[in-house]
Amino acid sequence: MKKPYNSVQANSRVTVHVPLDVTFDLDKMAKITKQVLGKLGCDGCHSGRILEFVAIQEFAVNPQTLDVREVAGFER
Repeated sequence: MKKPYNSVQANSRVTVHVPLDVTFDLDKMAKITKQVLGKLGCDGCHSGRILEFVAIQEFAVNPQTLDVREVAGFER
Protein backbone atom coordinates (compact mmCIF):
# COMPACT_ATOMS: atom_id res chain seq x y z
CA MET A 1 0.00 0.00 0.00
CA LYS A 2 1.24 3.51 -0.84
CA LYS A 3 2.13 5.92 1.96
CA PRO A 4 -0.65 8.45 2.67
CA TYR A 5 -0.37 11.73 0.77
CA ASN A 6 -0.97 13.76 3.92
CA SER A 7 -1.67 13.30 7.60
CA VAL A 8 -5.38 12.51 7.18
CA GLN A 9 -6.22 9.71 9.62
CA ALA A 10 -8.61 6.83 9.13
CA ASN A 11 -12.18 7.57 10.25
CA SER A 12 -11.69 11.25 9.47
CA ARG A 13 -13.98 13.31 7.26
CA VAL A 14 -12.63 14.52 3.92
CA THR A 15 -14.60 17.25 2.12
CA VAL A 16 -14.51 17.36 -1.68
CA HIS A 17 -16.00 20.40 -3.45
CA VAL A 18 -17.39 19.55 -6.90
CA PRO A 19 -19.32 21.51 -9.54
CA LEU A 20 -23.08 20.95 -9.27
CA ASP A 21 -23.38 19.34 -12.72
CA VAL A 22 -20.66 16.79 -11.85
CA THR A 23 -22.61 15.53 -8.82
CA PHE A 24 -25.19 13.99 -11.17
CA ASP A 25 -22.66 12.15 -13.36
CA LEU A 26 -21.76 8.74 -11.92
CA ASP A 27 -18.72 8.24 -14.18
CA LYS A 28 -17.24 11.64 -13.26
CA MET A 29 -17.91 11.06 -9.55
CA ALA A 30 -16.20 7.65 -9.73
CA LYS A 31 -13.16 9.27 -11.37
CA ILE A 32 -13.03 12.01 -8.72
CA THR A 33 -13.44 9.48 -5.90
CA LYS A 34 -10.56 7.37 -7.24
CA GLN A 35 -8.30 10.45 -7.49
CA VAL A 36 -9.14 11.63 -3.97
CA LEU A 37 -8.57 8.17 -2.52
CA GLY A 38 -5.25 7.98 -4.37
CA LYS A 39 -4.15 11.22 -2.72
CA LEU A 40 -5.13 9.73 0.63
CA GLY A 41 -2.96 6.68 0.03
CA CYS A 42 -5.05 4.02 -1.70
CA ASP A 43 -7.13 4.61 -4.83
CA GLY A 44 -8.89 1.27 -4.40
CA CYS A 45 -10.47 1.76 -0.97
CA HIS A 46 -11.73 4.40 1.45
CA SER A 47 -9.40 3.16 4.19
CA GLY A 48 -11.95 4.13 6.84
CA ARG A 49 -12.24 7.73 5.65
CA ILE A 50 -15.59 9.45 5.23
CA LEU A 51 -15.79 11.31 1.92
CA GLU A 52 -18.23 14.19 1.92
CA PHE A 53 -19.01 15.60 -1.52
CA VAL A 54 -20.25 19.18 -1.45
CA ALA A 55 -21.75 20.72 -4.60
CA ILE A 56 -20.31 24.14 -5.28
CA GLN A 57 -23.21 26.56 -5.10
CA GLU A 58 -21.35 29.76 -4.34
CA PHE A 59 -20.23 32.26 -6.93
CA ALA A 60 -17.97 35.30 -7.09
CA VAL A 61 -18.18 38.21 -9.51
CA ASN A 62 -15.08 39.93 -10.85
CA PRO A 63 -15.91 43.63 -10.37
CA GLN A 64 -13.92 44.74 -13.43
CA THR A 65 -15.20 42.20 -15.97
CA LEU A 66 -18.44 41.10 -14.26
CA ASP A 67 -17.42 37.50 -15.02
CA VAL A 68 -18.99 34.97 -12.66
CA ARG A 69 -17.09 31.91 -11.41
CA GLU A 70 -17.79 29.10 -8.98
CA VAL A 71 -16.11 29.42 -5.59
CA ALA A 72 -15.43 26.42 -3.40
CA GLY A 73 -15.39 26.95 0.36
CA PHE A 74 -11.61 26.96 0.57
CA GLU A 75 -11.17 29.70 -2.08
CA ARG A 76 -12.91 32.53 -0.26
